[in-house]
Amino acid sequence: MSKPDEIPALSYILEPAFVAALLTAGCLLNKRRPSDVVQAHTTLDDVYVPPSNPSEPIPWNWKEMRFLAWTIKVPGNDRFRMRLSSRFLAMFPFLMEVWYWLLTYWIYQIARAIQALTMGADFRSLAERHARQIIAIEAWLHIDIELGLQHFVMKHNWLLVFFNKTYAMVHIPATIAFFGYSYKHFSPLIFQSTRRTLVLCNCFAFVVFSSWPCMPPRLLPFKEFGYVDTLHTGKAASIWTTNKFQNQLAAFPSLHFGYSFVIGLSLFIYSPHRFIRAISLFYPLLILLVIMATANHYILDAVGGFFVTIFAYRCNRLLLNLRPIEEWFFWILRTERPMDKVQFQSVMERENVSPAHRDMAQRPLMYGNPAAA
Repeated sequence: MSKPDEIPALSYILEPAFVAALLTAGCLLNKRRPSDVVQAHTTLDDVYVPPSNPSEPIPWNWKEMRFLAWTIKVPGNDRFRMRLSSRFLAMFPFLMEVWYWLLTYWIYQIARAIQALTMGADFRSLAERHARQIIAIEAWLHIDIELGLQHFVMKHNWLLVFFNKTYAMVHIPATIAFFGYSYKHFSPLIFQSTRRTLVLCNCFAFVVFSSWPCMPPRLLPFKEFGYVDTLHTGKAASIWTTNKFQNQLAAFPSLHFGYSFVIGLSLFIYSPHRFIRAISLFYPLLILLVIMATANHYILDAVGGFFVTIFAYRCNRLLLNLRPIEEWFFWILRTERPMDKVQFQSVMERENVSPAHRDMAQRPLMYGNPAAA
């Protein structure tokens, strides 16, 4: 692993600034016109009507939500609709997604940091033993292509630089850009299930590499295996891949590939733009080559990442059980949660919000962490 001084000091400013710029662009891309927000709030059929006597206490509008096997009551926050915070969120609904991303990112990174700081020599030995097992399985299956791929890439310096920069710089920005694009162009239900899938990818992967640590090829003994840490020895590391709080023994499963698979497949199926659909599947293929050529993952790590995403997709609705907590959080903030796109359009067209659309309001929850792998 490279030392912090190998990263240009300016990178500590420019890289986070670029991520912040992408998040800001997502907010602006999905901004609603103030006049539309006012019209929607005025038209909404369940808008709160205050009591005629100002001295009367304001009654609570309670609503029911599912939490696991129970139905519980949560406060209806529509009474806060005209507050500045509610109107601001209604105008910039993508801020909710920024909040979900930051929440998921920091929870995940803190958990990984604690793990990195507490693991001992036995943990490292176990990770190396698991890596040797993966190499043996790949050799038995005749799919041990990582070393040959790295040797080929290292013979072409431009390709090596491109792969190093892709691993270090593309993962987070590409994922944020995907969220901004899909929020605008996907249906709300598709966007929400995709977001929840990525969140659960982080959760399931963390459980796997916490209980079954695996050393990446670049950390194996060079004299025995011959893998080179091209990312850090090639001066290509970024602040996202180089810090002392990073658990380096988490090669299996590969969330770099898992995320790219979800992004590529989602764009291929749901993007309304022909060009995006045409190039979408090249993204997971590129990431697959990159993670192996830079000796950060084995091909079986990518297979593990694939199955983690499938399992996460099948279970993504589990996160809906946290919706009541979210409503109470907004109650503490005295703020109404912004409507999703379908609800907003329905209200703008002066139609009654259908029961199906009301149900959609209970669906959004959390965000995938673009900085997972």
